Amino acid sequence: MAGDLNRIMLIGRLTRDPELRQIQSGTSLCRFSIANNRIYSQNGERKEEVSFFNCTAWGRLAEIVHQYCRKGKQVGVEGRLRHYSWQDNDGKKNSSVEVVAEQLQLLGSSQGGGSQDMPSDAIPVGQQEESKKPVSVTRESPSESSKESSKEGSWEDDDIPF
Repeated sequence: MAGDLNRIMLIGRLTRDPELRQIQSGTSLCRFSIANNRIYSQNGERKEEVSFFNCTAWGRLAEIVHQYCRKGKQVGVEGRLRHYSWQDNDGKKNSSVEVVAEQLQLLGSSQGGGSQDMPSDAIPVGQQEESKKPVSVTRESPSESSKESSKEGSWEDDDIPF
């Protein structure tokens, strides 16, 4: 039996400042939303479609998102989709889908706002000297060894086979 796949990659701009809180166990949780624009042509006319995605980040990634991202900041988010449902006080069933961010990459500058530099310990190996490349932040899972996570982000353009 083949395993299921649940991956999503989005590039968009934050629609509001991220909101950080601590859950009862002390783990950080950050909620943010991104807008993703799609431009297409229909009958020779240029059209634009905007989609909005609610996202969450956990742990250290949540703290980094809260510290370095603001409304208008362009980010790349990679993660998984999570569906949840609930029943409100009136007995009405509701459901929603959110993006659980597992990696986040800071792209471009925010519209109309200054940018802060990421701390050097958050920048993957191979990008510390080259500040023009986008900064990537990965959520570390407890099962990954520090040796494996230090290899992430060290790819050069010449290493990609296409």
